Amino acid sequence: MNFGELYSWVRDLPIVDWHNHLDLATLEADAPLGSLYEVWVAPDPYKHRAMRICGEPERLITGDAPEAEKWEAWKRTLPKLIGNPLFDWAKAELAVIGNGELGTGNGELGTGNRERGTGNGEWWRILENVPLSDWTPSKILRKVNVEVLSPCVGAGFAPGAPAPGRTNLCEMPLILPSLRMNFGDEVSPEALERFDAAGCRVVDISIDDANSLLLSTCRNPPQRGAEGAPLFAFAAAHGWTMLLHIGALRETSSRLRAATGPAGGYAAMRAPVDPAIVADFLNALESAENPFSPAENTCLPHTILLTLNPEAHAHLAVLSGSFTHEGSPGHVSLGPAWWWCDHAHGVRDVLEKCAAYGVLYTFPGMTTDSRSILSLARHDWFRRTLCKWVEGKVASGDFPGDPALLRPLLENICYRNAKRIFASNSPQA
Repeated sequence: MNFGELYSWVRDLPIVDWHNHLDLATLEADAPLGSLYEVWVAPDPYKHRAMRICGEPERLITGDAPEAEKWEAWKRTLPKLIGNPLFDWAKAELAVIGNGELGTGNGELGTGNRERGTGNGEWWRILENVPLSDWTPSKILRKVNVEVLSPCVGAGFAPGAPAPGRTNLCEMPLILPSLRMNFGDEVSPEALERFDAAGCRVVDISIDDANSLLLSTCRNPPQRGAEGAPLFAFAAAHGWTMLLHIGALRETSSRLRAATGPAGGYAAMRAPVDPAIVADFLNALESAENPFSPAENTCLPHTILLTLNPEAHAHLAVLSGSFTHEGSPGHVSLGPAWWWCDHAHGVRDVLEKCAAYGVLYTFPGMTTDSRSILSLARHDWFRRTLCKWVEGKVASGDFPGDPALLRPLLENICYRNAKRIFASNSPQA
């Protein structure tokens, strides 16, 4: 059982990206895009962070320098990033608009890489800040085979009903908002109803200091009309998935925060969350009577736990067996390698922990968590990383080399488990 065979099973599967920070208004407008810099570098705090580490001045990162100078600063940085996932991602992301080969096709990235003699390891030499006027968001989504895309927006956003043309997954990607909140934020029942009507099936909750915040929540069953948000009960009753992003240390450099805002790429990771506190929180939700759906008799929705500290991977993977729900595979599960863990080693570590402590078959797969539409190419990077990992497991005898067992496993991880999150929105479900 080799990599090529394993990868052939998942290479062409549609993409379901259940969490990202793409701009919903830009996606819906579907207008021609700007320059490669605007689409690929300007919105990406990962790249900004790398440029700072390499000593580039803030003026050339998020400051008032001309775009041409900022692009040159990024070009100087990129070849220094070998070993960082940004280097591996870059080639895959650029290939999206290079028609699979840099220097060719719509949105050319260079002129004649064959003539310049640039080999596979020298693709970065021909980067040009080209205009992407031939590309619209929908064209890119179709190019990378996106079936469902769920950008997160704040509770103040007033979504309308999905456009009629976007309800048919056979015609074009389904773009559905997800609700983004900080832990403890309030949201009205009316707002939740609006999001649900617009097709929202994901609520993303940031819990930075989980060890203190989770202790103070859900001691009382949510009630209709009660002050505050009946968020968890609503999510459980309406089939939403709850994402808990745990452990970001956002208050690091006050200088950078003042210069670049709250999402400037300078955050770090906290110490691992105490699993007993997470378990206490989940237990409080599971035990609470649901006022929106008494038959459910629980306020614990389908939940994906994402931790910024890899030392918590095993702790949270074990919880997948502590909180289960009939008819809901992987009702609570460890999510994909997130943020600073989102590299090949982090992906393999999450897969190892899910396999050892949970059920890998129910793992929810990859999501980009990105602000750049080109980053959807990272799904293919994840699939390649997954298949290489499985190939090694088969070679060592840890996994059976049986296609009848391995193919459903890979298809679930790369597509079917993610699609289940949006099943009620899909005419194919």
